[in-house]
Amino acid sequence: MKNWIPVPGSKKETIIRLALEQFKEKGYEGVNIKDLAKEANMTTGVIYHHFGSKAKLYTVIRHDVEQRIIDRMEGAADTVNDPVKKLETAFLAGLDATLKLNVGRLLCEDNPHAIDKIEEFVQHLLKGTVKGLEFIVLSSWRSVLEAIENEKIDPSEGRKLLSWLFQKKM
Repeated sequence: MKNWIPVPGSKKETIIRLALEQFKEKGYEGVNIKDLAKEANMTTGVIYHHFGSKAKLYTVIRHDVEQRIIDRMEGAADTVNDPVKKLETAFLAGLDATLKLNVGRLLCEDNPHAIDKIEEFVQHLLKGTVKGLEFIVLSSWRSVLEAIENEKIDPSEGRKLLSWLFQKKM
């Protein structure tokens, strides 16, 4: 949960809203702070004043997006008791939420600037199963997101792949 909420219409809220759209479309490397400032009708100094760096702005946005996805994954996982079905349900809900929010590109790329909250959630879900399984499951989920984002598969094929992955006993 956020420990702050930007005031609607404030400079900070404007920066976050526009930066989210740019990060969703271009990824971290594709976003230029000068271009973001120009689109926001602000100086780069205003952006740096509020966030300190592009990396910190990205981290704020990434954490907010990850938390939205985790909330949906957690809610879905809580509806079933079987550990394997819990994983499948969580990842399918995460896929659906990612597609609905159009944040696939954002969640596919590495986040070298902070702890990956989705990875932490997956580790928690997999506690007591096969050691290291989180690396395979999370990589597979991100690969499906990336394939959908790059139009190599459609969302229904992505759902089928994830369901297939969880047909194995853990």
